[in-house]
Amino acid sequence: MTNRNEPGYTGSAAASGMKAMIMAAGLGSRLMPLTSELPKPMFPVMNKPLLEHIVTKCRNSGIRDVMINLFHLPEKIESHFGSGKDHGVNISYSLEKKLMGTAGSVKRVSSFFKDTFFVLSGDVYTDIDLDKMLEFHRSTGSKFTLAVKKFNDVSKFGVVDFDAAGVIKGFQEKPKNHEAVSNYINLGIYIIEPELLELIPRNTEFDFAKELFPLLLEKKIPFRAYKTTAYWNDIGSIEEYYNMNFDLLQAQKNKEAVMIGSNCTIGRNVVFKGGSMIGNNVKIGKGTVLNKSIIFNNTFIGRNVHLENCIVSGEILVSRNNLTGFNLNDPEVAGKVENISLSAKLSEMAIKMTDKTISFISLLLLSPLFLVLAAIIKLDSRGPVFYVSTRLQSPEIELKGSNWRLFYAHKPVKYYVFRTMFTDADKNLSRLENKYDTGPFVKIKDDPRVTRAGKILRKTSLDELPLLINVLKGEMSLVGIWALPAYEANSIHSNGLISGSGNSEIDLSELARIRFQGKPGLAGIWQSSGRSNLSAEERAMHDSFQTILFENKYELDNRNLYMKYLDMIFRTFKSVVSREGAM
Repeated sequence: MTNRNEPGYTGSAAASGMKAMIMAAGLGSRLMPLTSELPKPMFPVMNKPLLEHIVTKCRNSGIRDVMINLFHLPEKIESHFGSGKDHGVNISYSLEKKLMGTAGSVKRVSSFFKDTFFVLSGDVYTDIDLDKMLEFHRSTGSKFTLAVKKFNDVSKFGVVDFDAAGVIKGFQEKPKNHEAVSNYINLGIYIIEPELLELIPRNTEFDFAKELFPLLLEKKIPFRAYKTTAYWNDIGSIEEYYNMNFDLLQAQKNKEAVMIGSNCTIGRNVVFKGGSMIGNNVKIGKGTVLNKSIIFNNTFIGRNVHLENCIVSGEILVSRNNLTGFNLNDPEVAGKVENISLSAKLSEMAIKMTDKTISFISLLLLSPLFLVLAAIIKLDSRGPVFYVSTRLQSPEIELKGSNWRLFYAHKPVKYYVFRTMFTDADKNLSRLENKYDTGPFVKIKDDPRVTRAGKILRKTSLDELPLLINVLKGEMSLVGIWALPAYEANSIHSNGLISGSGNSEIDLSELARIRFQGKPGLAGIWQSSGRSNLSAEERAMHDSFQTILFENKYELDNRNLYMKYLDMIFRTFKSVVSREGAM
């Protein structure tokens, strides 16, 4: 008897020459900052990209022709899979210039499908039997079949209402549990007859759940739900991704199991607790403790670090438990090394020279623009052209009572930016902070103190151009953390570093201690990953790991420091042009 898990297995799908489309274009915004470096279908699951598990499932069901749609970081997917030959399938790609929605993405490549085909989600791990689902589809005469599974908590999912024969009667989107008409959810696994693609408009953003499903019900087209009890988990959030990996690890019947990839260097006295997954090309310094953590490929972890319930990807670390898993018991973050390598010194010199060169040339070339902007600001409202902001170069934190607070370690520096507010703006700040939920690091949304010209300057980030003067003076770098205004530091000093309230309180002290070791800069991880769209803890986390990346001299991972510096400038510039998170 042929084993279905064998690469050579040919199931019922192959007999019909079926094809499949895998949806892999999503941005994965709820998985930031991890998705700033890697699209979520490429997140490692049991040390293999999730998308590879899905491709393997297609192959083992006899599906040989696969279409994958791409949008976010498409090169990461295409470079891994190529033509699909090494994975036993033929892979084609649909690169979307803008997101088309689930149904719109399929319509875009409708010529690829001549017969019945599957649509699978690229961010889902499942052991569903595709052959049995296909048998159900054909035996019922359905034109569209979707997989459903019974869940106790359906409040985060699309709920499907259907009769005993599987005929779908209706849908609910994320209902409260007591209001749900069913406890079966849509798994995002579909079998579709190609004639239904005629119902989807071309070159239009169109969604299966929101638009096509109601249309199928309206037209009374045979439309059924296939019930399954198979394992299913998506990675819509950090917690769900984390749980998926440890669900599968525990299925190995060894809760303490550690999976270690190829070409890894594990230092002396490294301790693994509770199971962990270590990717390929990972270096872990001596004395480090890893407890139930996931380490992505090509990651360096230094000496004497304690990581518990964490996900680490290069310069990015995310904790599953609202940052409480970020346990750095050793005062040396990520193994600060006494002897700095020659490559690190050369990288530092190259960064300083690039800072000076780019800022000097930019100021020369932009001087006519400065004059134009100055005139616009003066014509728009009374007051000076520049706003002088007192910024802290590197504040430190101290324990005051039971909470950590900032204090001034060095003399503040004057930053010059183009004025975007009315001249009495600072006087009204405290009143606005009471009216709006701001908190540390967060701008006020729809701030009434901003002038008409100021709104344009902020949206385009032109107001920050004079900061190139500070870069030229060596007071900041092109790449670094965002220096705190004095008033924000004063607020944190008074209120402490606890964010949130009740059960959602997050102690930012550990992150703050690390963050403020970094040099201020214009570009950085948070600046390129959503800016004002991020929460205080997300921003602090981004800044902290940028500090670890650029300020701690890793003995094993300095060679690409300058390239990371250039990449950060490019990504921030791209974010500024797209106006992501601009306010």
